[in-house]
Amino acid sequence: MRYMLLLLVVLGLGGQLCAQARIPIGKKHRAPKTVTTTTDSRVSPAVVSVPDLIDMLDWTGKQIDTTLKNKGYLLMQKDVDSTSSLFLYSMLTRLEDGPATVRSFSFMDAAVGELKSRLISYRTYDKNEFRDISSYLLSNNYQKTNEFDFGEARHSLYSNGTQEIRLKVITTVKDKRTFIAYELELGK
Repeated sequence: MRYMLLLLVVLGLGGQLCAQARIPIGKKHRAPKTVTTTTDSRVSPAVVSVPDLIDMLDWTGKQIDTTLKNKGYLLMQKDVDSTSSLFLYSMLTRLEDGPATVRSFSFMDAAVGELKSRLISYRTYDKNEFRDISSYLLSNNYQKTNEFDFGEARHSLYSNGTQEIRLKVITTVKDKRTFIAYELELGK
């Protein structure tokens, strides 16, 4: 029932999702230079761990906002009405000696009467980070329960018996360049 409620809210808001960034004229936004990749076993401060994502299902919106802003994320969109709220954050990490990484985080709360639900989505374009997410799931008793191939997107469902997590691999081709996004989605 909760997922149906979220689906209805997502479909209702679907056409309204657009991101905006406000950067003052004359000032350049500079990403932190101390960020490293996971290949050398140091984790970027921008990475949101799977345990934190699971815990965020029970956090207040203010706790989530504070945590993400402390990690350097920017609030890109906020839509709130009487039955639902949607918050979209994003971050661009530039490495001194490597490629830039884009990450986004969104959470949506919906409430109808006493029914409440939350959907969290975390997206990265870093293949090593996706590998770390997959490793965490497999080493913490999550088993693949189903897999779906939608052509440009492959979804895999994982469950540990109490929590279900969806991993998505989304391939986009634009101007003869291929971009692969890795997304983790969970809800309650």
